[in-house]
Amino acid sequence: MIAKELYPLLFAKRWSDPITFVEDVASKIENPFWGSGGAAREYAKEILKIDNQWQWLSYRVDDFASLVENNMRLKLNKWLFRALLGCGGLASRICSTEEAAKWLMDRYISELKNLFDPRYKNHIELNNTVVTRYYEEMKMEEEDGFEC
Repeated sequence: MIAKELYPLLFAKRWSDPITFVEDVASKIENPFWGSGGAAREYAKEILKIDNQWQWLSYRVDDFASLVENNMRLKLNKWLFRALLGCGGLASRICSTEEAAKWLMDRYISELKNLFDPRYKNHIELNNTVVTRYYEEMKMEEEDGFEC
């Protein structure tokens, strides 16, 4: 879990104030938290590879990232407002930039998983083709002697 340890430290060096950090993440698409090679995507790829149920998604993070990032940017100001009032998940983490970054990274994964949860209002109807194809490719590689 290199990303969850490294990126929050880097963010803390650049943004000493956690509120400024969250505001910057919410307002700028160019923030190092977002985008290809950004902290959120790298962390999601690391974590999802560990979870067998979501392993297929670890290879597809970039395909769905723009949806997650747009959803999160829309919600970030609300989360920050609630945190400043002392309620919501971010409230206990707004004490430091490192903690705020870790919370946002965990929230990114939750938002990504929610895309495939029918209880979520903006979920995606995904047939099992993508998942089945992933497992078929894995099986073929194992038969050929390759390991992932």
